This record gives sequence, C-alpha cells and structure tokens, in this order.
Amino acid sequence: MFHRIVKRQAMVYFFILLFLLFQMEIFGNELVGEGVKVPSTSSSLAKRSNDVFRVQNVTGNYLNSLNKLLAVSESRGGLILNPKIIPSIGIKIKTQMAPGLQVSPNLLNALLEILSARGYHSNQIFIADRDLNTLIEAGFHLPGSGVSKYKNYNLFSSRDSQYFHDDWFHDSPMPPTLHDRTRFFIDFPQDRNRRLQEERKSYLPVLFFLKNVFWINLAVASDHMNLGINGASANMSTGAISNYQRFLDRATIAPAAVTEILAIPEIWEKRTYSILDLSKFQFANGGQFDAEFIGRESTLLLSENPLSIDRFALSVINQRRIKKGFVEREEEKLPLFKYGMEIGLGDARKARIFNVQ
Repeated sequence: MFHRIVKRQAMVYFFILLFLLFQMEIFGNELVGEGVKVPSTSSSLAKRSNDVFRVQNVTGNYLNSLNKLLAVSESRGGLILNPKIIPSIGIKIKTQMAPGLQVSPNLLNALLEILSARGYHSNQIFIADRDLNTLIEAGFHLPGSGVSKYKNYNLFSSRDSQYFHDDWFHDSPMPPTLHDRTRFFIDFPQDRNRRLQEERKSYLPVLFFLKNVFWINLAVASDHMNLGINGASANMSTGAISNYQRFLDRATIAPAAVTEILAIPEIWEKRTYSILDLSKFQFANGGQFDAEFIGRESTLLLSENPLSIDRFALSVINQRRIKKGFVEREEEKLPLFKYGMEIGLGDARKARIFNVQ
C-alpha cells in the first residue's frame, strides 16, 4: 500500500483524457502525462468496495450512527481503522461554503472520539482544509490565535508549508481565472516565464498522501451546474488543490479534473472512508451558499468510494429539486460517474446501498 516517496510531477493532460473518454477507451495501466499512472480496473484497488452504507434519523447522534456505519462496513470486508493497519490519518473537512454549509463540528468530534477509542493518539491524526479563511468561518480555527490546533489535533490549511510541495502538482494547459492570473502577476511581476509555468500548475495536498498518511473525507453536498454534485469527490480533488476554479467553470473539464486528480495513485491508494452528512444540503444555485435553497435530511452516508457516495447524495438533491420545481440533474447525462468508471475508480452507477438500523 505504501509508496516510496519520490520527487516527480503529477501531470495529466485534459484534452488527451477527454478524447479517450469520448472514444470509450478503458485506460488500464496507461500513462497519462508525465509520472501519473492511472489505476487499472484489474488492480487490487479496484476490488475495494463501492457499496454505500446509510443511517437515517441521525438527529444529531453522530457518535452512535458513525460507530454503526463503520462496524457494518468493516464486517462486510471494509478497511479496518486500526493504528496497526493505518498508522496515520488525515481528515479532510469541507468548509468551502462556511458558515452556511459546512461539516458539522459534532460530526468531526464523533469521528475523533471513535479513532481515539480505537487506539489513535493525537499525534497520529490531523485535520485540514485548503482555505484558512473558511476554517475560521466554520469555527475550527480561532482568528488571531496563532495556534493551528483543533482541540489537541494539528489543523492545517494551504498557508502551512506542509500542505503543498513544489514537486507535486497537476499540470494542465487550461488557463487560470482572471483572479488567479492576477495573483500570479503579483507573485512574479518581473518573471513572465515563471508566471506561465505557475498558471499550468495545480498543487496537490501532499500532507494527505505522503509518508504513512491515509485520508478520511468528511463532506457535505451541494448542487453544482457542471459536476451535478459538489460533494465527497470534489472535496478530495478540486476542493483540495490550488488554482482550481479554472476547471469548475467548464462542463466537461470539471468532472474530468475531479476524476483525474482522484485517480493519481498516491491519492487514490491512500483513501479509507468518505462520510457525507445530509442533515443540511443545498439543492440549487450551487457554487456559493444560498440559504433559499437549503434542504435537510437526517441521513449519514459512508463508503470507501467517494463517487459512490456522491451518486446517492445526488438522488437526495434531485428529489428536492423536483419537489421545488427545478430540473433534475439526470445521472445519465452527467459525465462524473462515467469518467470515474472509465478511468478506473470503480463503477459508482452499480454501487449498492445498505440501510443500517
């Protein structure tokens, strides 16, 4: 499971990928770009479960619900969260639209309590999200405190040197947004070549996959015009990298970016569980928080595959969209799940869901 740490670029060319996807090719072990090997559907990783486990009527009792979900998943062959097996855990939380829509501190606290009961010490776990400002808005980081801690656990954002590394990035010719291009000009006003180089790069969150770290993905769900759903899959891909907005504004590029980044072996092989909380979700006007389109369902989902969990969360969003008179985000018309299957991330469209009492 472990990769020897080597310095290499994680480069993927979008247009090559899209051409192959539309040609309905199965990637197998083909190299896409320099240094990025797309997992084969016949690899041992492809045998990991795509099943989703669901607890309903959670009513804030995250500890009991999460314990049940993990127990049932593990009893059916799911990965066992044990420090002898998984020595270090990075928890990726979702605070992008905080404080309106975010991972609940109560859910995070329940997960930390479960990990502690299983023998994990605080130095074996950390919590992170890309943006410090949203971590502050969400209440996980105290502004001006100078202490990057949540309770006794290290808390990281992209402002910390551990989050990105110069040698690990996703390379794409897709031009940056005007905002990011302006930032590159401010950072490198006299060096045009450096600006052009940086415009192609989206740095990867290395703290989640280098060394002996595995990741847990805590997410919430929102409607998204180009992805269909901004949930667990986006949280661990475009929700974790730099220079990301250039991908999300384009209908075919957004799902390609999400699946390509997840398919980087160093990221995909270090996954444990994705957990998505539907106690509060946004069913329309995604991309920013909009209180007018908030739905609530006391349901908690868990899966080893973030695409599978998104598929079932999308069905909940669609039910609310139809009820409120919006057009359904039809699964068959969304490239996200098809791209994921064809690039070797499992077929979320065939995932089963199990209710946990």
